[in-house]
Amino acid sequence: MTKEIDKFEVLEEKITQLVEAYASLTNEKTALGEKLAEKEVEIQGLMEKVARLSRERETARERVEGLLNRLERLISHDRHG
Repeated sequence: MTKEIDKFEVLEEKITQLVEAYASLTNEKTALGEKLAEKEVEIQGLMEKVARLSRERETARERVEGLLNRLERLISHDRHG
């Protein structure tokens, strides 16, 4: 009978370890899910920033090209005038 009780104690210990491991993995999964959600928000913010900076760069490029064209016309006008 003692051997059977020992086997139940071992089984009980293994089940306890399994339940603790499951709880730990569940908590880790929850934490990782939250971290993933935070990173997705961060990525979205960075993508919006990149898009805004690209628009600003394009606007600046267009303005510089406009100024260069005006200068070119002014220089060309002075050469022919």
